Amino acid sequence: MERRCIRVLVPCYEPGGLSAKVYPHWEAKTFTIICLGKRKVYRAWVVRRGEGELLIRLIEREGVKAAFTLSLSTRALELLEKRGVAVLTGNFTTVGEAVSKWMRGELYVLKLLKLRQAGPGEIKPLASSTA
Repeated sequence: MERRCIRVLVPCYEPGGLSAKVYPHWEAKTFTIICLGKRKVYRAWVVRRGEGELLIRLIEREGVKAAFTLSLSTRALELLEKRGVAVLTGNFTTVGEAVSKWMRGELYVLKLLKLRQAGPGEIKPLASSTA
């Protein structure tokens, strides 16, 4: 039942798909989307970003709720969090390897945490800081 799946976006090299190598940055033109259940891949398909298309538009169009990535800027993470897209990372080379590690619980969820600095000239956070 595809209804119980989560759509996960992974930037990758051509030709895309589960055997494709994961692209290290979000400037990728090719992405694999995987419809994942807890222990099952329901479907995987390849999408390509249109010329000048913002990644966030592709995410909205495809109904993506999570992303597997090797790296991500603070700004991109902030935008994805605001849209309710979970971001996970880990040590993987291919899309299929990322999926396998996700199914085994071996990925890391990335979260943006802003803590106010302790005071002028300080680099440590204030103990009870909120952003």
